[in-house]
Amino acid sequence: MKKSPLILICLCLLTVFSAKAQDTYQPGFAILNDGTRISGLISVYDTDPWFNQRFIFLKDSAAVAANPNKDITAKKYTASELKYYKIGDRTFTKIHYVDLQNLQVKSLGSNDHMLEILTLGRINAYRFYPYPQEAFASLVSEEEVRQQIKRDHDNKIKNWKFLVQKDNQDKYDNIFDTNLQKYFEDTPEVLEKYKKGEYGNEPISEKKGLAARMLSMAKKATYMPMKWEGLVAAIQDYNQKNAK
Repeated sequence: MKKSPLILICLCLLTVFSAKAQDTYQPGFAILNDGTRISGLISVYDTDPWFNQRFIFLKDSAAVAANPNKDITAKKYTASELKYYKIGDRTFTKIHYVDLQNLQVKSLGSNDHMLEILTLGRINAYRFYPYPQEAFASLVSEEEVRQQIKRDHDNKIKNWKFLVQKDNQDKYDNIFDTNLQKYFEDTPEVLEKYKKGEYGNEPISEKKGLAARMLSMAKKATYMPMKWEGLVAAIQDYNQKNAK
């Protein structure tokens, strides 16, 4: 039986809307582009974190206080309207970033994302989740679509990008794919500790042979996303030692 393209579209949309139903709300506040501050309960998407980059739903604190036993309707604010928002100890700010490895039709309209801040200073660091595929037109059955959606979802969760920017340069590098050492060259103390793995990161091998380099690259691809907290610790130490 031939599957209609409409089935594929509906399955993809079903994934999006079912994710909306799985959100939770936590206390926080948002700053709009015009500087307006709005406090209240803000939606958090832990299983589909790319939604946090595109929009929030906010229940105004005044309305919640006035109607504590009533389910307050949340208002949606998109990345185009937001400048900054904070939920608990997590802070999100608007960053313009083009994900060249994952260009999609919808992303061509806006490359502004609300990214979670990992640390700020001379080196700024942010967490970016690539967006799931928009459609799976080459697949012919509903089950194939479901399986591919699941694989794509899991891959996007696993393969998030650790974006860094030094001295407010325009370019962002994904530290999982590049050499963080070059960022620390002007602060030898941090560089040496980083090489030795003293921040909880994977130690840097000084061996120059081909086999050693290949092993080092394989270990980097495997362990860096798992040990991202060590990378944050190294950058924070660098920022503290270079604070103006």
